[in-house]
Amino acid sequence: MYESLGQVALKSGERVEAGVVDCPDVEWASRIEALLGHKGESWRWQNRSCARESLGIDARYYLLHRDGEPFANMLTATHKGVGHFGHVFTIPEDRRKGAAHQLMGLLMEDFRQRDGLALFLGTGFDSPAYHIYRRHGFEGFAPGSGQMEYYVEGDAESFRQQYFATSGHVLTGSPQWRHWPASETLFTSTFPGVVRCPSLELTGRASTEGPFLAVLRRAAESRDDNVSSDTMVSERVETGAVVAVARCSGHPLWSGKLLVDLYGHPDAEHEMVACVGALESIADAPCVSYSDGNSAREAALKAVGFKRGANLPQWIPDLAGDPVDVTVWYRE
Repeated sequence: MYESLGQVALKSGERVEAGVVDCPDVEWASRIEALLGHKGESWRWQNRSCARESLGIDARYYLLHRDGEPFANMLTATHKGVGHFGHVFTIPEDRRKGAAHQLMGLLMEDFRQRDGLALFLGTGFDSPAYHIYRRHGFEGFAPGSGQMEYYVEGDAESFRQQYFATSGHVLTGSPQWRHWPASETLFTSTFPGVVRCPSLELTGRASTEGPFLAVLRRAAESRDDNVSSDTMVSERVETGAVVAVARCSGHPLWSGKLLVDLYGHPDAEHEMVACVGALESIADAPCVSYSDGNSAREAALKAVGFKRGANLPQWIPDLAGDPVDVTVWYRE
C-alpha cells in the first residue's frame, strides 16, 4: 500500500512527492526493483521478496518520485519495532540536492509515530552519509565505527533490558523472515563473546543485515528439499527478540567434521541448549565449536555433550580491544 507523505523542496527549488510503500505492493514492486537493481543478487532477492510477498515483517520503502518514477529510496525492515535501516540510494543525476536529508526526516518521524523502538545501519565512518545519519539521531557503536544505532527512547542498555526481558513464551525453530531484523539486536550487543557466528563472519559487534539473508535462502531451500535446517533460532514471542542462534556447517579445514556456531543472550542458556539440540544434522557427526567466554554458551555446549579442548591464548581482541583466549570445544 502506498501512502503519500506530501511534497518536499529540493535544493534546486524543484518540488517532488514523498511517499512510503508499505509492502507487499505489487503495483510498486517493479519500480522499487528497478531503482535498486544495481544491488547484489542477495539484495535483489531480498527486495523482490519484501516488495511482493507477505513475510511477517514491516518492510517500508520511503521514496521521492516524479509522477510515480522514484529517484531516491530508504528502507526500514523491522519486526515489532526493531530492525534494519538500509538501501539508501539516490540516482546520480539527483544527488547533492538534499534528497537524502529530506527523505530521512520524513522516515524518522514516521518511525517514531508508528511506535518504532530501534534501528541499526552500517555506513562508512565520517562519510557524508554518516553525518546525515548522525544529524537524525544515529550514533556509532564506538569511536571510528560506521556501524550505527538509534533508539527512540532511552539508551542502548535500557532498551536491551526491556527487549530481552526473560519472562514470557519462547519459540525455537528454523529461521523465518522476522528473524532477519530481530537478530540484529543480539549480534550488535555488548554482551560477552566476540566469537558469535564465525561461519557467517559474525565476530564482535556485527550486523546480521547481509549474513542472515544467506541463512534465509538456505532455510527456504531446506524446506523445498524436505531436509532439516542448518540453523535454529530461539525468540521471545512477546518482544520478538532473538535470544539464541545455533548453526552448523562443514568445517572449512577438516573433512567430515562439522563447525557448530552457538551464540545467545547471557541469560539464555536454556534457549541455547534448545537451539543446538534441534540441529538434526549434528546428531551423529564429529563437531567442533569455538568460544571466548559467555558462561551460558559454554554450559550449553557441555549440556549437549561437547568437551573443552585446546586453548588458543590471547587469540582475538575483545570488545574493548584487549586480547582474550579462544577455547576449542569438540564432540566426537
